[in-house]
Amino acid sequence: MAHRRHRLGAALAVFAAAVAAWLPVTSAQAADGPVVHIQLQDDDLGLPVPPTTDDPTMVNWGLRNDGPGTAKDVTISADLSNVIDWVTTDAPVPADHVYTWPARDVPEGDAAGSLIGLSAKPGTPLGTTGTVTLSGTSANGTVVSATAKVTVGTTDLKVNRLAAREGDKPGSTIDTPVTISNVGTLPAHGVRLRMRTTVGLAYAEHYSNCVYSKERADAYGLTEQALCTFDTVVEPGKSYRLDRPVGLDVTDQALFEYFGHEALPLSGGAPPSGTGPALSLVAAGAAATDGTSIDRQHIDADNTADMVAGGATAEGEPGDLVHVTVSLSNEGPGWVGYNASDDQPALLVTVPTGTRAEEIPGSCSVWNKEAQAGTGEQTPGAPQYICNPRPSEFAVGDTRPFEFGLRIRANAATTTGEARATTAYGNTMTFDHTHGNDTAAVTVAVKGGATATPSTSASPSATAAAGTDGNNPRTQTVSGTGGSGSLASTGSSGTVPVAAACGAAALVLGGGVLLLVRRRNRA
Repeated sequence: MAHRRHRLGAALAVFAAAVAAWLPVTSAQAADGPVVHIQLQDDDLGLPVPPTTDDPTMVNWGLRNDGPGTAKDVTISADLSNVIDWVTTDAPVPADHVYTWPARDVPEGDAAGSLIGLSAKPGTPLGTTGTVTLSGTSANGTVVSATAKVTVGTTDLKVNRLAAREGDKPGSTIDTPVTISNVGTLPAHGVRLRMRTTVGLAYAEHYSNCVYSKERADAYGLTEQALCTFDTVVEPGKSYRLDRPVGLDVTDQALFEYFGHEALPLSGGAPPSGTGPALSLVAAGAAATDGTSIDRQHIDADNTADMVAGGATAEGEPGDLVHVTVSLSNEGPGWVGYNASDDQPALLVTVPTGTRAEEIPGSCSVWNKEAQAGTGEQTPGAPQYICNPRPSEFAVGDTRPFEFGLRIRANAATTTGEARATTAYGNTMTFDHTHGNDTAAVTVAVKGGATATPSTSASPSATAAAGTDGNNPRTQTVSGTGGSGSLASTGSSGTVPVAAACGAAALVLGGGVLLLVRRRNRA
């Protein structure tokens, strides 16, 4: 009997050890499951008064699964119990005031969420505040909750619109007035003024309550930031202005510039403490009705930029594939960030007659004369290609290379094409006043080819018809360059061959010129 009890005790001990060993493993697996975060587009929501029932304020959420793996059966709920007494929703809410979205699997990375609209009930006092909590569950992971603050009333700050300027010379200073208006229904207990400029402008003075930094460029090239903090209470229906204009120095590289500004309610944190005088806000009467959330002033300086075409030479025998690297450069003095139009700086490449373009750079496409634009296609064998640098901005000293692979045809002789500094739609860059370096030669010296005779080259605006093969060896421009092998070199500011220039002149005189300048709306 004692022997049986001993064996039973041993068996229980083994079972207990197995359970003890199993439990940590199960717990670790749960801990190692995917972690899903609920991300709110805005966690501080204001409800307009009077309510705009056709455009409610949205609790807008998405998901981010940090992994590992897919989160299974993820269910998200919004608990509205803290605000349900004074809000209406754009979706039916159950009796427990918890709105739940259907379960779904969420792969790693960002995933779309959903939204629910809230409006204040009529008669709710301004400033009434509550929270909406979003939480969730997953069959194999963890969902991290998020909370949105909801307030009846809004703080809606607008800044003044500044008229576009042109003609300011490098070395001058622009005095820029800035005004902030609160067109909302709640006061702003402090304001942050964010000002940004493009690189051709500089802040004339630094202030102790501003932080200056270089930020990543936005779509307008705005990078130079001044973030200024004010503890002034900006009352609803009132306007406030800076106690002095913001000075903007027009630098030597200024050309197409922007000054942007916006005002945001102060969200806490210690104000900056720098050197220099303090910038302050002073009352300026009733709130302006023509303000905007973000203003971008367009400033065209009285300056130029010299865009230079870079040519190339290569040599080889018939049948060889040779490479030429042409380029577009900015020799200043202005930088080029022409954001008011999509007619950006570009390079038009005429393939040397007697060669066939087989390798085309990714940012170049077939040039279409009739449309005065690139086709977007990289079809080999076309006579001309337009190369559109990306990004389109050019700092002073920037050079953008484009390498073409050219196949030398049978019976070809030494031949020259052209690289031309132009715009995406074939127009002259009006800010470039130096045109002697707008074109450069692209020469392929052929050893062992046919004896060349002078002839008119293909027109710089010729377009290969669909399915044809551009630049056959029957029309060639002769160059004195000779050599052997398959070596390539690059250069700039080449001279356009006389025959090519005559051909281009004949085309202009004999036909119409279609200019399709396409401009974006100014901000």
